[in-house]
Amino acid sequence: MRITRLVCSNCGSILSGLGRDRLFFCSNCGSGWSNGDKGLEPLEIQCRASADSSLPLPFWMVKATTHVLKRTVRNEFTTTMLRFGSSYEEDVLAKKKSETGGLAEKRTFLFPAFPVDGLPGIGVNLSEHISNLPPVVESGNSLPDICGGSISPMDAAVLARCVAVGQETEKADWIAEIEIVLSSVKTAIVILPCFLEVEKVFIAETGVAFFRRSTPEWDGIVDYYSRRT
Repeated sequence: MRITRLVCSNCGSILSGLGRDRLFFCSNCGSGWSNGDKGLEPLEIQCRASADSSLPLPFWMVKATTHVLKRTVRNEFTTTMLRFGSSYEEDVLAKKKSETGGLAEKRTFLFPAFPVDGLPGIGVNLSEHISNLPPVVESGNSLPDICGGSISPMDAAVLARCVAVGQETEKADWIAEIEIVLSSVKTAIVILPCFLEVEKVFIAETGVAFFRRSTPEWDGIVDYYSRRT
């Protein structure tokens, strides 16, 4: 069993987080680290939360070229009654479908770096509001104490593809089949100020929120910040 010392390689400060965290952040120098196969590996960090933020949380920002290899849509709405013993035949609806593909464009995805029910949908909404994010905190300013994250860089790339699929399904047509791959993937962690209002956690200035009960790690997150105040 390999044991990793949670110490910032830049300044020597002790790193802390929750039991399942894979990502760790240094509030002293602003560095970020991912617990990988070879120990702690550096992360690119954008801190957009001030030192007095009561609930600074980590989010993945993934930039990639999105290749839509195949996109099949129905030309009209179709419903089918399924019965015992029945089978679907592709040629029945062949004339009611159209197919496109071969499209590629650069996209930026933003989604939580911790598990949340319905994460791809939250990512679709957040990705539409990237321009509304607060500015990056300038170097030299005091940084917030940040709870860690449990979604690894490898998982972030997979989830970015899920968000891309979600973006396609949000379009006005009736999608039947989609095939998407991402290339030239670049990842960074963005620290955003969040605030709790009754049962919802609102993310920065985006207007996007999620229910706190939809986050399995919520009790641990609350306990982390309560111990720091």
